[in-house]
Amino acid sequence: MKSAKFGKSLLASVATLLLLPAGAGLAQQSHAPGARAASAASDIANAFSQIGDGIYEHCIFELSQEQIEVQQALIGAYVKQGASHALARQLAVKQIRPPKLSDECQQIKNQSKPAPPAAASTPWAAKTARTETPAPKVEAPAPRITSPRGPTPTISLTAKTVLPHWDCAPGVDYVTIQHRGYERKLTDGEICSPFEDIVHRVPDQITTFRFGYTIRTGRLFIITDERQYTGRTVAWAISGREACRNNPDPDCLATRAVGPLPPGEYSFASDRASRVSWGPKSKRMVAGIYLTKLWHREQYTSAQTAAILARGNIAIHVRLKGEMSEACLGLEPNGWEYVASLIKEGRATGVSVYIDEPYPQIAEKSPPIVKASSFSLSSLFR
Repeated sequence: MKSAKFGKSLLASVATLLLLPAGAGLAQQSHAPGARAASAASDIANAFSQIGDGIYEHCIFELSQEQIEVQQALIGAYVKQGASHALARQLAVKQIRPPKLSDECQQIKNQSKPAPPAAASTPWAAKTARTETPAPKVEAPAPRITSPRGPTPTISLTAKTVLPHWDCAPGVDYVTIQHRGYERKLTDGEICSPFEDIVHRVPDQITTFRFGYTIRTGRLFIITDERQYTGRTVAWAISGREACRNNPDPDCLATRAVGPLPPGEYSFASDRASRVSWGPKSKRMVAGIYLTKLWHREQYTSAQTAAILARGNIAIHVRLKGEMSEACLGLEPNGWEYVASLIKEGRATGVSVYIDEPYPQIAEKSPPIVKASSFSLSSLFR
């Protein structure tokens, strides 16, 4: 009983550290004797290192780097449409926000309520806490197929356009931003035609299976020896960005950080405990997947093959509002939570990626995409 209470106390202390403003924490320490403050800081740091993974997984307080870039680009796009700078900023800030706190994070937040009133007056100091204690790093890449020697050729995508079914629906207002040299259409701060956050559970009797993914449709499904379950949909995920979103064009596949993940076989990290880890670059939990076999080599030129193999490893992660997939698999929040749990538990053992739908008799006739939008350009002139 004592141990359980102590564990809860530590969790509350760590949560309070995350949710307190940096100034408040420093003010408290400055009034404590040096030895006591050092001991308390050490205890909190130790507790933080033990449960940090869970906190990072459930509590993302900041915008991602891409969201920040998109937010700034939106301001410029709204001003070009005739909005005032003040209104443009207000709209962009309103539209691009961090994700909603999960139930688990809300529980952590509630445990910190006894904190001093000053804690409520300024934003949470999550960023400060992260810099003080290093986040767990993603495991070193697993062995993968060897890339041909020589410099990676530059491939131009200037002639590529967004595939019609991913474009903005007729009648939907949108603005076009420039992001890292590419055009992106946004409506209400969101990309056009995102997937609905639909999740289908894998039957309990399927203890191990591989994920299948279809590039053209974005469908994530089950591959198992149990024929009656093979091909069943689990969730939907974006792969690739801008004109290359879910576009298996060879030039897209060969373009780093823009094209979708290449077709072939992928494995997870060899260490099961590291399969879902904190990604220091993506600032969120990710599941790394490693290309072990590239399919359809005969369809690519030697230059395209070299560029595809030079793209490096890929990951599965949650997609936040306004983002597109960084050439990985970007799932909606509920889809990511469930898929990540299957990877953690060891039930999902790898990923097989197809260009076209391998199970058309089972797959939905069309992806569940969101076509409507409440955004109106007339709002810029109110």
